Amino acid sequence: MANTVQVPAELFRKFLQAGRALDKFHDAFEDFLITHDPTLLRELRQARREHLAGKTRPFEEFEQELSYKSRRR
Repeated sequence: MANTVQVPAELFRKFLQAGRALDKFHDAFEDFLITHDPTLLRELRQARREHLAGKTRPFEEFEQELSYKSRRR
């Protein structure tokens, strides 16, 4: 038994437009929250300095560490 609903094309376009607007709002709100959290900003700036200084490691190593930690629980 098929369950289908016909939606007018214009209504569907409005739905897609609303979804895109919501995505833009979400991104802007996330940016707002980040820029108004001094602790998070300090941590992000520190992480950026460490990255630029080359204090990185291969992703595979990090992935193995995560895997190890999840198996220990």
